[in-house]
Amino acid sequence: MFRQSRSLAIVALSVSALVVTTRPALADGTSASLRQSVASASVTAAPNFLVTGITTNTAEQQSSNGNTRHEGVGIGVKGGFLFNNFKQAQASIDNKAGWLAGIFFGGNRPGVVGVQGEILYAKKSYAITGQTTDLYFLEIPILMRINAGSSSLNGLSFYGIVGPAFDINLKSKLNGVDVKDSYESLDIGLIFGGGVEITRFLIEARYNNGLKNVLKSTGGSTTDLKTRSFALMAGFRFN
Repeated sequence: MFRQSRSLAIVALSVSALVVTTRPALADGTSASLRQSVASASVTAAPNFLVTGITTNTAEQQSSNGNTRHEGVGIGVKGGFLFNNFKQAQASIDNKAGWLAGIFFGGNRPGVVGVQGEILYAKKSYAITGQTTDLYFLEIPILMRINAGSSSLNGLSFYGIVGPAFDINLKSKLNGVDVKDSYESLDIGLIFGGGVEITRFLIEARYNNGLKNVLKSTGGSTTDLKTRSFALMAGFRFN
C-alpha cells in the first residue's frame, strides 16, 4: 500500500513538472504564431491600403487639376460684333456693323500678369454716298493681360487687356467688286479693354484704335482713312 501511494505521488510530481515546463513553451509558441499571423496580415493588408490611398489621392488630384485648376498655356475661342467708326476728313461716312471670331491663347489666368495672343478673322464695313466697302482682315493682337479674382476654372475672375493689333488685309470689296489694290496690306491698331470670366465662359468689351491710313495714295495725293471699332465679344475657355 505504501509503495502504491509512493508511486502515485511520483507520477503526480512528474505530471506537474511537465505541465510547468511545457506551459511557457506553449505560450511562446502561441505568441510566435500570433505574431506571425499579425505580421502576415499586416504585410498583406498594408500594400492594399497604400495602393488604395495613393490611387485615391492621385484620382482626387487629377480630378482637382482637371476640373478646377488652370492647366497648360490656356486656349479658347471667342467672337462677337464689331461696331465700326471709320474716320475720314471732309467725308460723311455711314459706318456699318461687322463681326470677328477666332481663337485666343495664353493670358496666364492663375497669375496676375500674362501675355495673350489671338488670331481673329474680322469684317469691317463702311459706306460713302451709298457705296459700301467691306474690308476683311486677319487680326493678330498681342496683348498684356492683368488678372484679378479666382484662378480656378470654376471661379469668377476679371481682367484688363492692352496692346497692339496687326491687321492683315485679306480682301476688300466695293459693292461686291474687288478693290484690294486701293487699300494698304497692313493696318496697326492699339487695343484696350476688359472682361469677366465666369467658370469657363467669358464676356469682353474692347476698343481698337487704328493708327495707320488704310487707303493707298493715288496720283501723289491721299486722303486719310483710319479704322476704329468697338467690339463686344463672348468666348469659351477649354483649359
